[in-house]
Amino acid sequence: MGEGAGIFPVGGLDDVRSATTMVRVSLGAVIALVACTGGGYDATDPATTGTTVAPHAMAVLFVQRTEGGVTQDVQVGARFVRVAGIADDALPDLVGMPWAPSTGSCVERSLPAATGDASRAEVRLLDVGPVDVHAGEVSLRLYPRRFPDLWNVVSGVLYGVEEGTMPQGRWRFTGVGDPTVGVGGFDVEASAPDDLTGVRLGDVPLPSPPGTAVILHHGALPVRWNRGYTEDKVAVVFEGSSTLVCGARDEGWLDVDAPTMDRVAEILRAGGNVSVHRQRSSAFSISGVDTGTMVFDLAARSLARVE
Repeated sequence: MGEGAGIFPVGGLDDVRSATTMVRVSLGAVIALVACTGGGYDATDPATTGTTVAPHAMAVLFVQRTEGGVTQDVQVGARFVRVAGIADDALPDLVGMPWAPSTGSCVERSLPAATGDASRAEVRLLDVGPVDVHAGEVSLRLYPRRFPDLWNVVSGVLYGVEEGTMPQGRWRFTGVGDPTVGVGGFDVEASAPDDLTGVRLGDVPLPSPPGTAVILHHGALPVRWNRGYTEDKVAVVFEGSSTLVCGARDEGWLDVDAPTMDRVAEILRAGGNVSVHRQRSSAFSISGVDTGTMVFDLAARSLARVE
């Protein structure tokens, strides 16, 4: 697409206006931990999940590719966020950033009515000027686009475009920053992971042909893929009445246990989607920002139901 074209679809929605509906209840989101077994995985400490941290700023640069049937969707974006009174693990749903649980955990993200005290919460999406992106023959310029204010809590701008291809190799994000918002310039490079291939849920390949649902049966579910770099992560995402995400190292396998699949059956009772994501994260530094992360997210996705 042309320079500055498109708006990153927050939370997978078609336009930024739809984000208002999606996140109107996110401040009261309850993140319920569900046990997920698999030999060799790290334990997750529930006490550290969902904690609200002191005011801080973060930057996230990301490239996401989703394959489903014969289609491929590539989205390139950035978020520069100053946050207070909101847990870090609530931010992806609020402002449309990649999100994954720790390895060895399955986390359910549900959206009940808001119950939190929004008067002390603030999420500011900062305008740091244009962001240039280069990868292979692809050159993009990301411009800030206004995000609709939500309860006087979330305000500011998003960066994002849709792109037709995702080159392998190095990706570079650069920007001059903006001293008026306290964010300095940056020049960040990282390599994309290898393509996610050989994905199977039980005996079913992913993605499935267009319009075909992956049928998941009750009982434990073996998830397999061609292993990659073990420092990368893989997330298996079930989306229906709520969303359940299981995380693993990129070692080629994850077994979702029977009790967790019972919950998946409830989530997908009326149908939904299943996706498997290969995710690579690299830390970087920018003046005026506490944490910076560049994220690649390569996903295979299909319709799904449980019988």
